Amino acid sequence: MTFIHFSLKNPLLINLSLFIILIIGVFAWRGLPQEIFPVVDLDLISIQTIYEGASPAEVEQQVTLPIEEEFEDSQDIENIHSTSMEGLSSIYIKLKSGTNVDDFMRNTRTLIDRVNDLPESVEESELKRIRTRFPVITLTLFGDLSKADLYEYSGKVRRKMQKIDGVASVSMTGKRDWEIWVEINPHELSALNIPLGQIYDALRNNLVDQPGGSIKSNEGDVRLRGKGVRPEPEDIEQIVLRTNENGGELKLGQVAKVVRRFEEAKTYARFNGKPSVNLTVTKTAEASTIRISEQIRALASELSEELPESINAGYHTDSSIYVKTRLDLVKSSGLIGLMLVLISLYLLLNFRIAAITAFGIPVSFLFAVILLYYFDYTINMVSLFAFLIVLGMIVDDAIIVTENIYRHIEAGMSPMEASSLGAKQVFWPVVVSTLTTIAAFLPMFAIGGTLGAFIKVIPVVVCCALVGSLLEAFVVLPSHAGHILKFEQKEPRFNWFHILNRYARLLYWAAMNRYFVAALSVGVLAISLTYANTRLPFQLFGDVEIGQFFVNIEAPNTYSLEDTLELAVQLENRINKLMTKDELLTLLTNVGVSVVDPNRSKTGSNVLQFVVDLQKSAPASFIEEWVTPIVSFDFNTGGKRTRTADEIINVIRKDLLQASGVERLSILKPNAGPAGDDIELGIVSADLDILHKTAIEISDYMKRMPGVNDVVHDQEPGKLEYKYQMNERGKRMGLTQNELARAVRGGYLGNEVVHVTWKEKRLPVRVIYPESMREQSTSLSSLPIILSTGQTVYLSDVADITIGRGLNQIRRRDAQRMAKITADVDMSITTPSVVTTQINDVFGEAKDNDLYSLLFLGEKKKAADSFKGMNQALIIALAFIFFMLTALFKSLIDPLVVMFAIPFGFIGVVIGHAVFGYNIQFLSAVGMLALSGIIVNDSLIMVDFIKRLRSEGNDRITAVVEAGKVRARPIILTTITTFLGVSPLIFFATGQTAFLSPMAVSLGFGLLFATVLILLTLPCFYLIADDMRNRLLKKKHKVAGDDLVI
Repeated sequence: MTFIHFSLKNPLLINLSLFIILIIGVFAWRGLPQEIFPVVDLDLISIQTIYEGASPAEVEQQVTLPIEEEFEDSQDIENIHSTSMEGLSSIYIKLKSGTNVDDFMRNTRTLIDRVNDLPESVEESELKRIRTRFPVITLTLFGDLSKADLYEYSGKVRRKMQKIDGVASVSMTGKRDWEIWVEINPHELSALNIPLGQIYDALRNNLVDQPGGSIKSNEGDVRLRGKGVRPEPEDIEQIVLRTNENGGELKLGQVAKVVRRFEEAKTYARFNGKPSVNLTVTKTAEASTIRISEQIRALASELSEELPESINAGYHTDSSIYVKTRLDLVKSSGLIGLMLVLISLYLLLNFRIAAITAFGIPVSFLFAVILLYYFDYTINMVSLFAFLIVLGMIVDDAIIVTENIYRHIEAGMSPMEASSLGAKQVFWPVVVSTLTTIAAFLPMFAIGGTLGAFIKVIPVVVCCALVGSLLEAFVVLPSHAGHILKFEQKEPRFNWFHILNRYARLLYWAAMNRYFVAALSVGVLAISLTYANTRLPFQLFGDVEIGQFFVNIEAPNTYSLEDTLELAVQLENRINKLMTKDELLTLLTNVGVSVVDPNRSKTGSNVLQFVVDLQKSAPASFIEEWVTPIVSFDFNTGGKRTRTADEIINVIRKDLLQASGVERLSILKPNAGPAGDDIELGIVSADLDILHKTAIEISDYMKRMPGVNDVVHDQEPGKLEYKYQMNERGKRMGLTQNELARAVRGGYLGNEVVHVTWKEKRLPVRVIYPESMREQSTSLSSLPIILSTGQTVYLSDVADITIGRGLNQIRRRDAQRMAKITADVDMSITTPSVVTTQINDVFGEAKDNDLYSLLFLGEKKKAADSFKGMNQALIIALAFIFFMLTALFKSLIDPLVVMFAIPFGFIGVVIGHAVFGYNIQFLSAVGMLALSGIIVNDSLIMVDFIKRLRSEGNDRITAVVEAGKVRARPIILTTITTFLGVSPLIFFATGQTAFLSPMAVSLGFGLLFATVLILLTLPCFYLIADDMRNRLLKKKHKVAGDDLVI
């Protein structure tokens, strides 16, 4: 190999090139943005339309349906899901894979603008592309000062935050804007025969500056401008509405009260028991979460010194804490694994081999980092997880090459000759093994849905690191081996000679009893598969110790926003009593809104949410207590909290459910992967009665299921509604339903007539009835309506008024009504897949299931979406592996022998999961992919050496035994180093890294048991295949002109 020869002859150039790569890699690492999870484009479009004051039914009929109808003929849509709630239409459009999202967004805006029959008071729809972009941190201003002062300070702080480099946006919640209210009494207007339209015209005509053109003068053009009335309440009250014959004036102030006030509250925010304004930061794509968070926290400290004593600055939902904690834990686990690998190589071989082999780890990692930087990836939990997967794998190539080189040195060759021959001998097997390992990870690119986009970086990191490992093994390593390795005459630390001789005797026995050994192995595999199928159910992600959770509460529908605020204060006190100061870090209260994730929220006057940030937990392992502080240079990493988040959640759930005013409660825990409910069930039906009845039946059934908590359905009756409909008398008078709606809406919700500028702020001028009148239901029937003829009638004269209830929210999916049920699952008792299967068995086969259908939208849907197309990708990957092995072996049967070894790694996977009490999870499958790559690597090199020895004239039993002796040491070494590399995650993973354990268990335990099979069972399978070949053909033969043999 020319490059191996070049490497040996030019060590200075090799080392200089390597030094440059390492320097570039370090700078690339420092330049990679850090975040907790990767930003993912979900091929999801959100259309949010505000129709203030409208009931869910009105929103559905007048807003949601007209917009949905515009997309009926679109071929780019996978599904449409909409929710109509009080004052808001929320439509989510899931696009088919491959759709150009930017083009679709432009077309969507055109389609929405084309809808011309929306009510006048509907605001312009907000169109947004949904990405999994997590907020960085929320800075909070809180205290007992006046609202005006709190809002004023929050505006100044927001402007400071927006100037920080890397901040993309700062959204503000808990703040209310100024408005000018013109409170009119309709009865007084009726008595004076003044229609509302006259009030509107007077305000528009007097409050707006009017341009008058320009005149020419000696000093140039001079603009003419008609100045409107000053936007002060006392000046607005002086606007003249009417002048009589005697010159008497009727001014606005005589029939209305004008005030400047804050808009009516739709939500309230509180922080640690005080009214607050929250400023939430999102970052640009290239910015670092940790650096931005540090600057925001520093700003909070500065503000605490600058602001008055009555106002405080704090922060919560600091994602940098989770980023830093998780990154440090993953890095410390990796560091411990690396140290164990080095120690094992030193003890089992010698220091020089250990150093040369281990040097490939940073080279391969930094090579991958350079490529990640070039392709705009980030350092996050998922990419670091991928580095952990590949840690043990990238040592394998170096071990195989170095061990083969040292074997020749032990046989008496010079280091230079041994490096050249040893590297050449294993070149093609190692190249093919690397390509087959890469092929094993390629199906991950075919995983669909949110999860597929979320974990796409895993195969990218693995492939880049493996390519770097391959280059290092055959370009850098031979040069180092040729100039550093030498034969050591002293007694080795580890007696390989004794071990290999005993193994050779065992292998000879196995070869002579190959059918018994093979049958025993197959039997153990069958038992493992049976156990896994019956005792290890599948779940997407396991539970993980969290630092934050959300308590979502719904009060009775009769509760006003102020009633819910009062309930919130009571519940705050209960939570504070249930948690100690070592457990509760901050408590954020949202009244009137509950945020499900950064892209979804639920609103309503009876809705309440607590965001509970926990103190750090006490160190739960050696790594957390001693290693992580050293890696992070932070010796305050440990907290004093001893109760787990789940224990705290259970106490809070039990206590708050007993509180008066709490009708429904659910607790949302951020999990290890993309956010969502454990159980999310949709019920679709055209019959609304069937829909309602089925949702309640299934909810009641789920509440009785063990391990299922926080069951919530959306079929609860909504608020009390007064419905008015035009009667015959109104029709005879020429009134329309729209005119009635405008009259009622204008008085009770108010109409924004015009906007004025006050202190550099745009303020709406709202005409509305006095609060005392709007709070009395009896005033509705006596509402005066002034007709165009000047005649005054009352609403009860021209409309029939009835009382009823609708739904809190109305869901639709693909043009059909849908009910939704969500629930949380205690993973220690059951799993979402078990629960959904049981629900489907009971209700999916119900007698009237032709009237409804069940849609599993939670973890079951994620799993189905994620693994859609996975089967085809696996077949293609296996075909590629088979092709590469066929090219190497020039045989059709030998590749099958190598690939037949792959399933036997599952024996160790099952044993590991059973011992540690894990279910089979998505990350278990990722570990199995890595495992299959290593099994193929070891197996193909074993078979390659068997074939090489047979080609030299050895009989097949001798070839098998001798190849086993030669390959046993590198196989054992790769097993030990790989197992030790992931052992910190197997035995010491706690807190934020615990969710990685199933991957480590799959890889570590799978490889331990697979090694036994490779050393004993694989040679037996090879001999059995050879027996079959001999029986079929009686002799070897070649295809004409080719070396390909069967």
